[in-house]
Order: sequence, then C-alpha cells, then structure tokens
Amino acid sequence: MHSAPEAAPALQAGAPGADAPVIEDTGTAFSHGYIVFMFFVCFAFSYIDRQVVSILVQPLKASLLLSDTQIGLLQGATFTLCYATAGVFVARLVDRSNRVRLSAACVAIWAISTAMCGTAGSFGELLVWRAGTAIAEAALSPAALSIFSDMFPPRKVTRASSVFMLGPYIGGGVALLGGGALLGWMDQPAMAGWLARQGLQPWQVVFFLVGLPGLALAALVLATIREPARRGLPAAQGAAGAAPPIGEVLRELFVRNRFCLPYFFGYVALILLFYSHAAWFPTLLIRSFGLSASAVGKLTGPVYMIGGMAGVVSASLFVGKVNDRDALRKVLRIACGAAALLVPAACAAPLAPAMWLSLALYGLCAYAASIVMALAPVPLQIAIPNRMRGRAVALLVFLTNAISGGLGPFAVGAINEWLGHPRAGLAIALAIVGTAAAAASALLYFIAARRAGGGIEGAR
Repeated sequence: MHSAPEAAPALQAGAPGADAPVIEDTGTAFSHGYIVFMFFVCFAFSYIDRQVVSILVQPLKASLLLSDTQIGLLQGATFTLCYATAGVFVARLVDRSNRVRLSAACVAIWAISTAMCGTAGSFGELLVWRAGTAIAEAALSPAALSIFSDMFPPRKVTRASSVFMLGPYIGGGVALLGGGALLGWMDQPAMAGWLARQGLQPWQVVFFLVGLPGLALAALVLATIREPARRGLPAAQGAAGAAPPIGEVLRELFVRNRFCLPYFFGYVALILLFYSHAAWFPTLLIRSFGLSASAVGKLTGPVYMIGGMAGVVSASLFVGKVNDRDALRKVLRIACGAAALLVPAACAAPLAPAMWLSLALYGLCAYAASIVMALAPVPLQIAIPNRMRGRAVALLVFLTNAISGGLGPFAVGAINEWLGHPRAGLAIALAIVGTAAAAASALLYFIAARRAGGGIEGAR
C-alpha cells in the first residue's frame, strides 16, 4: 500500500483519489470532438492497412506461392513483433515530445509502406514492407490515448477512448468489405484485361489503393491539430519535460497498482482471439462454404463493423454515469463480463454448420471483443501519472502484439497444418485458440476487478 506522500504524484497527474479535486476538461466540445474524430480516422486507416491482407490470403498464396504458415507469420508474428518492438522505442517520445507531429509522421510512413507492399515479388519483400507498416503504426495508440487523458477528466475519458477504439472494427470492416469489392471489380473482364496488359495482379492494386490515401490524412492531422498542454505538470516543464525512468514506470504499474498484472494479461488473451479471427475467419468461410474472396469480404465486412460498433456503443452505455473514483472498478467488471460472453461464441463460430449461423456468431464475437477493447486503455489513462502513460500504453501494446499477435494467427495456421485437413482443421484450430483465449481473458479480468475493488486507491 502507498503512503499519502508517495501517492501524491499520481494524483497530480490526474488519477483521482479521495481528496483529489475534480478535474474539468478545457476547450470547446467541437475542438475536442474534432481531435477525437481525426485520431479515430487514423486508427481506422491503420487497421485497413493492417487487415487487408486477410482478404488477400488466397490471391497472395497463388501469386507468391505462400504456405499457411507463412501467411500466419505475415499477419501474426512478424508484423506484430515489429509493431510491439517499435512501440517500446517510441513510447518515450510520446511522453516527452510533440505527440501530434509524431502521429502525423507515422501515418505518412505506414501509408507509403502499405502501398509498397504492392510491389513485392516474393515473401521476403512483402515481409519487409509489412514490417515498415507495423513499425510506423506503433506510435499512434500511445500518442492518441495520452492526448485524450490531457483533454478530458477521468470520468469522460471512457467516451473519447471508446470512439477511438471503434477504429479496429471500422477499419477492419472496411478492409474486408472494400477489399472484397475491389477484388470483385477487378475480376470483371474489361478490368482484368487492362491489369494483365499492365502486368499487375489485383492484390497489388488493392495495396496501392488502401495505402496512398494515408498521405493526405497525415497532412490533415499535422495542419489542423494542435498539441494540448499536459495535465498535472508545472508550466515550466511544457511538452518536453523530463519523463521518469522506465524502472519507476514498472513500479507504478506492477507494484503500486495491484490490478495491473492480471489486467494486462487478460487483455493479452483477448487480443490473441481478436488477431486469430481477423487473420483466419475470412479464409475459413472461403474454404468451408466455397465462397470467393470478394463474396466473403462483402459478407464479413458489414457483420464485423456492425458487431464492433454495437460493442463500443454498449461499452459506453454500460459504464454510464460514474464518478472518477468508481470508474476503474466498473470498467474492469464490464470487461470481465464481455470476455465471459466470448467463451461460447468463440467455440461455436468456427464450427457452425451453416454459413449464416457462422456469420451471426462471428458478429457476436466482434460485439463482445469490442466491449473489452473499447475499455482497455481506460485503467491506464485514469490510474497512471502523466509522464508514464505513453510507456504504460506502449507496454500494453507490446505485450498484446508480441504475444497475441505473434502467437494467435501462427498457432491457428500451425494447428491447421498439423491436423492435415484444410477445411475441418482450420475450423478446429480457430475454435481451440479462440475458446482458450476467451476463457483466460475472463478469468484474469475477474481477478483484476477483485483487486480494484476499492477503486483507484484500493488498487494501489
């Protein structure tokens, strides 16, 4: 337990305690809404660039002669390890530099890297450009969530973060729906003939079209968003003041805040399921029901977006009106309930005998997972001091990507190949990985909620 003097820095940084003053947000509702919206659009674009590969699995396999294990590496371990490792290095920049400029630069870099994936002629080249996309995307979440913590008091952070966390579902849905529509359009005889004369494959054009618009988005962020002042810091420190060493950040997370360890790994387990479904569920529908990639994209995209959006809206409604001191406990309890709902849905969705039942259960998985994802950054935003938030979020991102993103898609692909049956094996592999991940997430969130039973001060 903390003594009062030790807890003071956290309270200054915006984590409310028993005697902390109520922190009000500053600025206009329009300016805050615009900033949240722009970062949401950036996050959605990052997931369009990230997840478009899932609808291109079959064309990439045919063109570059890739195996399921290589596809698993491409979408899983390689991408997410680069993403996670880069996040560790940029986190200190988030805590001490101009977060808006950093975000704009990263959007531009990942846009170029995604477009360059369309020039790849081998697995190795594709891997390099996907790594570039991953590295550039690593700074966005820590930067945006840190900015929201400076714009809003704890009781209002949930709403802003929930809007931001719509990004994976809108972006992922657009990747599936838009990627499928583009493939269908390029399959038409006139367009296919033109592409053949240019020596282009449809998957290459998809990478160009989803990547290049990010350059305009980066310019818009840089031109229209101003870096907000950091809360809880002396004015003399400004945006470039000294940040505490990483050892102090780790003590704050795992010694002073007892709920953090199960909370971190509960989210790791949830994201393992998320990445596994994002990487393999469209391919499962193609193989199980004989659909084209274009048809699957048009079916799964809307289901994915609707389920995700409904979950994010539900998360905000479930939290409801809450005072600053009770926000942490309530957020963790809601996440625990949503993860528990995922257990039967994750088991049944891949094994469903009918396509429409499988899609409905897939939407339920997206709904439950999006509740947890919408609330995931809130505990760090309201319980961790200002100069530590960027690295705290980056550490969460590192763990979820290094473990979840690396293990989930790869494990599904490897189990499928070990079972030796492309159709039934993939369904069984997804069910095994998804059910285990959901059960572990629910249990760990339950433990975190118990440890946070007394609110922020009780969790310390």
